[in-house]
Amino acid sequence: MVVTDLHGDRAAFDRVLQHFTARRERSEVQRLIFLGDLIHHYGPAQADASLSMVLDVMRLQAELGSDTVIMLLGNHELPHIYGLTLAKGEREFTPRFEHELNDHREAVLSFFRGLPFYVRTSAGVTLGHAGPAPEAALQAASLRYFDHDALLAEADALLANVDDLDGIYRQYHVLHGVPYRELAFRYLAVRHERDPRYTHLLRGFLISQRNRTFQTLWDAFFTQNERGLTAPAYVNACRAFLNALSVDAPAEQHFAVSGHMPTRGGHDIVSPFHLRVSTAAHAQPQSAGAYLLLDCARPISAIHELLPGLRPLHGEPR
Repeated sequence: MVVTDLHGDRAAFDRVLQHFTARRERSEVQRLIFLGDLIHHYGPAQADASLSMVLDVMRLQAELGSDTVIMLLGNHELPHIYGLTLAKGEREFTPRFEHELNDHREAVLSFFRGLPFYVRTSAGVTLGHAGPAPEAALQAASLRYFDHDALLAEADALLANVDDLDGIYRQYHVLHGVPYRELAFRYLAVRHERDPRYTHLLRGFLISQRNRTFQTLWDAFFTQNERGLTAPAYVNACRAFLNALSVDAPAEQHFAVSGHMPTRGGHDIVSPFHLRVSTAAHAQPQSAGAYLLLDCARPISAIHELLPGLRPLHGEPR
């Protein structure tokens, strides 16, 4: 059972669990797979259940096993690993979640760092948050062995050897127009300069600006897929990306299922090789939200063969 982009929506999350529990009890499904972007509600703080939903997924993994409940990394979880900010227009997503973490910070961020990027199946279908990434297709192999901790440690070592950090903070102030200390509090909930995380905002900035490996990761999770490309160009990009992910996969990967971007009616066939599903936030209208039942062992030969597996989230879990 594949679900996408719940974005802190507790009602949608609870309905997902109702459907999964009912189908699992009847042996109709064995796994529940979240394709990332579990967090960051688009509405007010009182409607945002992001943290409690993450903690519930962690609890479900502990109870049922991480092979039964699987969560993939999404582009909204990614910035929290690196201390980066995420905004869309005037809406800033990351500060609210950072300030809510409190005593859960270490466990949740460790959980995020351990999230897989893709699930590759014997059906020849790759599941991922954003889908084929034309920008990252040629470097997709680097995603198979990506190491967040290595990038973070490398940046920490670089900052540890800087003689004049205060000078860099002043430059950061000039660049952003706000003192570094204020930004560290706003975006990372760092309350004083003695906090071990005080440098993490600067660390994330250095990684995002200087590390080419990180740029491949960023491109893969923030890709706009077909936007800006002709249909034939995107078909070729899908093929290249799936070919790169086929190395060491249980079968050749020919199709991709993702969330990440809005759809009308709960799903969209983006290309002959890419199906986009919207379970909650990105479904237009939201009442059209859908999840996908996928037989991961049965090879498929055309993207349309996935469509019978779509189910309405707002239907009865029968």
